[in-house]
Amino acid sequence: MKALPADIRQSFLPFARPDWVEGMLLGDDLDSLLSGMYLQAKFGWPVLGVYTEYTRLWLCEPSLSFQEKCAKGKILAVDLDIYQPTIPSVGHHILALRATDELPGHTHTLNPNLLRGVTAEQHYKQKYPLSTLHFLCWLFGETDLPPHAEQLLWLSDSSFINAQRYAPNMGNWCDAYLQNPDFSRLCRQVQHLDFEQDLQKNILQALSVCPLCLPGHTKYKSQHLGLAGFQCRYQNPAQQNAALQMLCTLLAKLSGWPRLDFPTRFAAQIIGQRHSCTTQHLPARGSLGDWLDEKGVFSYAFTYQNQLNYTVF
Repeated sequence: MKALPADIRQSFLPFARPDWVEGMLLGDDLDSLLSGMYLQAKFGWPVLGVYTEYTRLWLCEPSLSFQEKCAKGKILAVDLDIYQPTIPSVGHHILALRATDELPGHTHTLNPNLLRGVTAEQHYKQKYPLSTLHFLCWLFGETDLPPHAEQLLWLSDSSFINAQRYAPNMGNWCDAYLQNPDFSRLCRQVQHLDFEQDLQKNILQALSVCPLCLPGHTKYKSQHLGLAGFQCRYQNPAQQNAALQMLCTLLAKLSGWPRLDFPTRFAAQIIGQRHSCTTQHLPARGSLGDWLDEKGVFSYAFTYQNQLNYTVF
């Protein structure tokens, strides 16, 4: 049975008790920035750190202070799937290898694939095809977004291209599971040339003045104009801060939402190591959680059905 948004919000501490949260940890792309902007406007949470390339934590305060807040569950990771029981997170990657997995590090993880029981071994092709921002808008019942905000929503994580390439799965999520009329409407609208032309005119041209907003060099492109990229990925928020501040201003102007107060300085860094392995290297029996605990994994995701990427600090 599908969980209702109100029940999900009530069972997730940061949304049930927003006063408990002292700040957010964001990822390193457009979806993370938009999701952080949305939550900051709703709850006033400051950005206390960013996690770039799944290898480096950039902290706005001394490392010990940040870790103490994490240990108390005071930091919400946004557009991230963090495998730590004391760090609540909202993300959307596939996290379970099989339905029987016990994942104690995801005790406070809010993730649509976990909610629906989508795993790497079962129903992989039914994985969540939208962005974290879509998930948040569904959870909080956002409707009738301004046109440019809607276009940004479907640009995030290339969701409009996912809808074009995997229409049946996108329709299943929008119509059957999320049952969101606005998503269903846009899911059909993004199939047409008019949507791409409007996206290019209203959003991509405006974003192109920012050095972080570039077309992608990839075969994963839209079906009409060959649009790709513009996911605003960054690696070093200190060196690229001027561009990030420009981007935050642009996103606020386009969306109509209050501007994200993105940090201008960082006090500390924690550097981790990124690893990859195939599912053949994972336990054939038992729980994936035991393997993750043994490796000391901080974050991970099944990026393909047979591949796991994970980070250790």
